[in-house]
Amino acid sequence: MQITNAYLTHNRPYTKRTKTTAIAVHWVGNPGSTAMANRNYFNQTSLEVSSNYIVGLNGEVICCIPDEEVAWCTNQANSYSVSIETCHPDSTGKFGAQTYDALVELTASLCKKYALTPEKGGVIRHFDVTGKVCPKWFVPQKNGGTDTADGTNWKTFLQDVTNALKRKNMQQETTNNCANTSEKNNHASAYLVKVTASALNIRSGPSTNYAIRGCIRDNGVYTIVETTGNWGKLKSGAGWICLSYCRKL
Repeated sequence: MQITNAYLTHNRPYTKRTKTTAIAVHWVGNPGSTAMANRNYFNQTSLEVSSNYIVGLNGEVICCIPDEEVAWCTNQANSYSVSIETCHPDSTGKFGAQTYDALVELTASLCKKYALTPEKGGVIRHFDVTGKVCPKWFVPQKNGGTDTADGTNWKTFLQDVTNALKRKNMQQETTNNCANTSEKNNHASAYLVKVTASALNIRSGPSTNYAIRGCIRDNGVYTIVETTGNWGKLKSGAGWICLSYCRKL
């Protein structure tokens, strides 16, 4: 997911939130309008309205205000929520496939960033705060929206965000495990050498082309954690030494 920063110079209070406990989802209420058109509206209207993000008709994402800052979008929830406005092709408020997928991905990313649980209040509708029919596709018909009586669209969205969040957490766990395995392998391949030269330069990289960082003169024993050709990297982090002047122990 690519996010384009197009920060507002108007309707941006520049106030950082002291807490973030929810991601608030909205619809723009202007069928067929683009993400950039809505961003530009926020930047010029005399009304005090804005949003942290806008998701467009083709799945593009614009950041209008950094998500650590307050945006004027969700009334009394502005102080604790990140707002996402969402574009839609018609008056039903239903989001196109690309828009929906991007909205799910963005919401999941923000939930991960702020350690929120989507189905336990971590993701809310504008409707949940003020009763406004917003986003229309996620508000039941009895309340003026186009969702089913039991909120099928909204429940499905929350589940999709939860699933996306789980995937992100699994990917992070896999990355961490790979990093840990790599570190263990590096330590497992470490070995000791005794310096046999009376003076052995320590260089910043594995060749004589690199700068000299120091010099070993004690014929001591050192730990090598990585090798390139006949050069070894010192565990201390001091640099590299030529193994031609060392004896492996």
